[in-house]
Amino acid sequence: MMGMALGSGLAGRFLHRIKNPMRSYAFMELGIGIFALCFPAFTRLSDLLFTTFVSSESLTGYSVFIRAVLSVAVLLAPTTCMGATLPLLTDFFHRSPKHTRNWKVGLLYAANTLGAAMGIVIASFILIELIGILATTLVAAGLNFIVAWLGYRFSLSPELLRKELTAPDERRLDGPGRFAVAVITASGFLALASEVLWTRTLETIIGNSTYAFATIVLLYLVGIAAGSWIMSLLVNRLKALQIWIVAMLLGMGLWMVVSLRLLERFGASIADYSWKMVPLSTIFGHYLNAVGMLFPLSLLSGACFPLATRIIDPASEDANGVLIAKAYALNTVGALVGSLAAGFIIAPFWDYLNSLYLLAALYCLAAVVSCAAIGVSKWQIPFKMQAAVPLGLLSVTVFVFSFTRAEDQNSFVRRFEARHLPSRLVFHKPGLQGITSVVKDLSNPRADMLLINGIGMTVKSTDTKMMAHLPMLIHPNPENTLVICLGMGTTYRSAISYGKKVTVVELVKEVVDAFDYFYKDASAVRAYPRGRIVVNDGRNFLKVTRENFDVITIDPPPPIDAAGVNNLYSKEFIELAKKHLNKGGIMAHWMPLPGTRSGVDDVETIETLIRTFAKVFPYAYMHRSLIGVGIHIVGSMEPIDISAEVIRDKLSNTAVSGDIHEWQWDTAVSNDIHEWDWVPFEFFIEGWESFPPKYFIGPVITDDKPYLEFYLLRTLRSGEKKMHPENNFW
Repeated sequence: MMGMALGSGLAGRFLHRIKNPMRSYAFMELGIGIFALCFPAFTRLSDLLFTTFVSSESLTGYSVFIRAVLSVAVLLAPTTCMGATLPLLTDFFHRSPKHTRNWKVGLLYAANTLGAAMGIVIASFILIELIGILATTLVAAGLNFIVAWLGYRFSLSPELLRKELTAPDERRLDGPGRFAVAVITASGFLALASEVLWTRTLETIIGNSTYAFATIVLLYLVGIAAGSWIMSLLVNRLKALQIWIVAMLLGMGLWMVVSLRLLERFGASIADYSWKMVPLSTIFGHYLNAVGMLFPLSLLSGACFPLATRIIDPASEDANGVLIAKAYALNTVGALVGSLAAGFIIAPFWDYLNSLYLLAALYCLAAVVSCAAIGVSKWQIPFKMQAAVPLGLLSVTVFVFSFTRAEDQNSFVRRFEARHLPSRLVFHKPGLQGITSVVKDLSNPRADMLLINGIGMTVKSTDTKMMAHLPMLIHPNPENTLVICLGMGTTYRSAISYGKKVTVVELVKEVVDAFDYFYKDASAVRAYPRGRIVVNDGRNFLKVTRENFDVITIDPPPPIDAAGVNNLYSKEFIELAKKHLNKGGIMAHWMPLPGTRSGVDDVETIETLIRTFAKVFPYAYMHRSLIGVGIHIVGSMEPIDISAEVIRDKLSNTAVSGDIHEWQWDTAVSNDIHEWDWVPFEFFIEGWESFPPKYFIGPVITDDKPYLEFYLLRTLRSGEKKMHPENNFW
């Protein structure tokens, strides 16, 4: 966003000196394509610099700042080129002798946005699964080169460019123009903030898969493109454009309120689908239905740009590129600030529905301020006061209603508990990574749930304890252990029972805060002198730490087909963990089986997971979990000696054996739970298997080919069903 705003601003500043805007546009496209070719090298350089300046001991704020600086450095040049394209094309049409009754800049904006939507479809739903991220990037670069070549050839036609250059002094904005720029800046702010906060809320209903996120962005862009296209066909026929743009703002505020009511009904209507195996078409149908509630919002948002640009340049047949550059730059700045405000200010402090009601109030506040500006102005607008007064009053009414609802911070908790008796929402806290919730079932003391944005992360299970015990029992002397993902803290508690040094890394700070709600001894666990809880991304921690470990165990968050989880199963991640193992060190990983509500829905996926791990470690074994819902896998660069004598000696430690059998001894939670039968000694000795030959032939999961996240085409080919996302809130 920063680069796009910069590019638009710079283009507007120098347009009056550019003789052939189409040729400059071609050069911008060429630059974007060249950058795409270099992007893999730039990202590797960025990672190298990041690990140079950041260590595992660095403050979170410092590491985020360094990552942000490096990201800006990598993306600034291509996004600046992207931002310059719309003003250049606008000025090209402004100078063109071709005549039309339509507002071309709005059509260009619509076409550009529609192109972005098509890119999402082709990349997210087709190409990445087929050919991987790198090859998809190269395809995009090739398309940029084709567009650059076509633009250059087009620029050679002298009859297409006859008007004189735009004079510098024609770039000043009058009063209505400044009003329109202010409105379009506010509209950009609210549009991007809405997208960020709606995505977080819809995740609680349609899940957190890559396809769910892609569908949200896709329909939002299509709505913006459609709104811009329709308004571009109408704007030259409309009067009182300032009133129309205020009506768009109010309409978006009203629709936010309406859509929140629709959201609650829709969530309840599909609640029965949770955890059921359904055709992929059912899941995508629910994606479209959920995101469809945002379509009117994006439609009205898209209509604002043609209206604003027509107000800015009311006399020209086609928009002045210099003026449009200013508007586009400020609209993009507003979008940048809106996304940052939503992610770093609103989301960490406001609940799902409260944050959206807050945005509805802000839309209406923008409408109120706009009505006031129109009312006190001397602009000649037909029916100015007759329209501005009722619009202002309605805006104030909706603002008061929305703001009141936004301020009720306990409304979601009350709503949940009223609909999910006898469950209690005992912890519900927004944060930078999402909203963390702890649900307790008063009728079953063991049935605690940890949710992130409504998605269940873990439950209390002996299998979770085994993620620590199995590798630490078979390692001869695990002096230093790393646990990636805290969850409820079960694996970490088990690891510290050995009395050795243990580090646990958890991405979500609020998950660490919620630990106290799961175990009575949480304060003692926190005070363990040889333990350390680090708030960081697990993979990022391994990149920057200089420490090596005897045992590294991963308890990845379900479902494993969710966006981002591929990073904890890819070959590159396993190789990264391998580099941080001491001699004889063991890495342990958890592989959920199909049909276990984990994101693994077919045998091919579990085989690919195991194959990826087996490709990295020459000595690897697998062990079926205690209750058969998954497979524990361990790997090492040296032979693993599973010694009964060593294991028996460690089990003689009462802290270790007591942790293993913790729930079996607790009759308050084990009377009707068959899982908590005594874990036999033979479980730790027997059941280890080496990998069959079939696991060494076939595809593996990589960062470039994120097999877990992109499954659409192979699922359609196989005709298999997928498990519907869970719905814990609605």
